[in-house]
Amino acid sequence: MTNDVPGPVSSARYDLFPTTVMTFEHDEGAMNEDIARHFESDPRYRRKDQAERSDSLNLMDFAAEVPAFARLQQLFIACLRDYCRETGLIGDFDVAMQMFPNVAPPRHYVPAHNHVAHIAAVYYVQTPETGRAIVDHDSPMEDYWRPEEGVLILQDPRHNASLNGLWQRYARVYPRPGLLIMFPAFVWHEVTPHFSNAPRLSVAANFTLEQRERGYQQTVSLVVE
Repeated sequence: MTNDVPGPVSSARYDLFPTTVMTFEHDEGAMNEDIARHFESDPRYRRKDQAERSDSLNLMDFAAEVPAFARLQQLFIACLRDYCRETGLIGDFDVAMQMFPNVAPPRHYVPAHNHVAHIAAVYYVQTPETGRAIVDHDSPMEDYWRPEEGVLILQDPRHNASLNGLWQRYARVYPRPGLLIMFPAFVWHEVTPHFSNAPRLSVAANFTLEQRERGYQQTVSLVVE
């Protein structure tokens, strides 16, 4: 009698519940300059509380004043269409959209958070070049505790995956001007401090999608006073 254990008759792999992150690179130097000029000249972005108040703005409201925001909105929508197609979100949708500013002076950082939406995105207007690949998702967890300057960190979205370490994952995104990144809004993310002399400028966007033609649903008005 041997100790050999027979192998399975068959096996299959299922990568269930993927978290799709997509990046889009654009050559939009003139648009970036126009947006940077707006951020640097408008006093609302120099307020001490501008970081807390930023998501109370919608830069789409300033498109007549700053046509570059209208162009950026078009880029966001085009990338959103590609993202939905790649993730299997097929159909006709009404989209609630917000674009809001991220004006980060030196030493500024953004604590871990997620967004109240379906899909989130960030477009980088002005940020130092790092020379690194855009996305690093293979670094060991030890490097998580040695974050680099001005990096977007995407946290593992699986509930309690980090409790005992084994399943814990994270990814680092190295910004560059013209880069647009899109991911599910439930993904927790943070931005490490930067120490460059110029402010780091980006525009974030939230998208909430409502599928059309659901015949079994009706829209009603609700007023609560």
